[in-house]
Amino acid sequence: MVSSKRFQPVQRVVASREQEAARALGSSRHRMQQQESKLDELKQFHKEYLARFQDAAQSGISATQLQEYRAFLGKLERAIQAQEKIVSTTLSECSECKQKWQHKHMRTQVMGKVIARYQDSEHKQAESREQKETDDHNQRVR
Repeated sequence: MVSSKRFQPVQRVVASREQEAARALGSSRHRMQQQESKLDELKQFHKEYLARFQDAAQSGISATQLQEYRAFLGKLERAIQAQEKIVSTTLSECSECKQKWQHKHMRTQVMGKVIARYQDSEHKQAESREQKETDDHNQRVR
């Protein structure tokens, strides 16, 4: 069996692992986008609620309502902080997945180049054999 054919099963395994890493990267990016979207929603809700609070404060509100607004704004701010941590974590996970995919992609490319070199070498050897056989045949015919 020629060398290039012996490496093809290895190439399939390496390519399969790269595809798995690519799928994991896609999932990780999707999760990150979802978490960023949740963060954006929380920030937007906080902004809207703060505007309502300011409108209500200008109109005049009771001390109880003021405390309720402030308590709820505090909860929103804590939720935003927690969501920012989640976004940071998913960003790190996404970065790790990207590095793993890049590593596996590089291995796939290297394996492809190795096989291509073997195939090129095998092709040159076959051409050399054919040329030699042609030369020998021509020598015999003369």
